[in-house]
Amino acid sequence: MSSITPHIKICGLRDTSTIAAMDGLDITEIGLVFAPSKRQVSVEEGIELTTSIKQLVCRDGKPPRAAGVFVNMPLEDMTELLHTVELDIIQLHGTESLDYYAALHARLKGQVLWKVISIAADVQKIELSQLIAELEPFMPYVERILIDAPGGGTGKTFNWEAINAYQQAANYFNKPLLIAGGLHAGNVTELLQHYDVDGIDVSSGVETDGKKDIAKIKEFVRKVIDA
Repeated sequence: MSSITPHIKICGLRDTSTIAAMDGLDITEIGLVFAPSKRQVSVEEGIELTTSIKQLVCRDGKPPRAAGVFVNMPLEDMTELLHTVELDIIQLHGTESLDYYAALHARLKGQVLWKVISIAADVQKIELSQLIAELEPFMPYVERILIDAPGGGTGKTFNWEAINAYQQAANYFNKPLLIAGGLHAGNVTELLQHYDVDGIDVSSGVETDGKKDIAKIKEFVRKVIDA
């Protein structure tokens, strides 16, 4: 793998105490889920949580970027939320159209878009040319590509053999590729030893009984650094 430590995003935070305990960790993004989910936060909670995120000192002496996770939120609702919650990243997990991306991109003020693609567990061979053709219209609006198992935050992995095609496509567009889906301290080393990815995203893999576990977060970060 690359000598550069991949970006580390911890997703699905819901309380300021856990965020505060992440101070000093080598993480680059923290995700808040605004889509319907057991990890969903309200706008009011989002304001409080992003304030806590901005107070951290993590990689390179900077606070992690705050990422909001959304699924098919109406554009006007999204615009209103972004005027209220200080997010750095808009992570789109739904079936948002190209027109949605273009319109949202035009309204952003300093935030960036990540496009999330769900990979079926039984995915077979992926044609690179078809993948490039499907992604190309979205690329002018997108900072990064993230591939995940369907549903997000389920604790399930997808077939990692799909990573190579997506990495080639990401390289073609000169976009970083992030991997999510069922990652935890027990399998992230294997992932990073076999695939040279730009970042990783973990949620359920650092939880105990459905709540974020700071000990597991620290162990996960250490495993990534040591890989």
